Amino acid sequence: MNERLLEIEIRGRIAAADLASTVRARLGDQRGQTTVEWLALMVGVTALVTILAGDDVWGKAAKAVVQAVDSIFSTDNDRV
Repeated sequence: MNERLLEIEIRGRIAAADLASTVRARLGDQRGQTTVEWLALMVGVTALVTILAGDDVWGKAAKAVVQAVDSIFSTDNDRV
């Protein structure tokens, strides 16, 4: 019985070591993939901001917000 338990323990340790090695290898491979994904995301965000800044979307949006706030306050003042 003791030999069987020893064999099971050894096989368990070997399986755990193999699993740890496999997980380590996969994480190492995916580290570069994550970097590429973040780089692509940053390039996309930068391109979007550049396009929006070039068309003066931010200025138009700011003017629209100011006009909306002005209309809200002027409507409230007319009621009082």
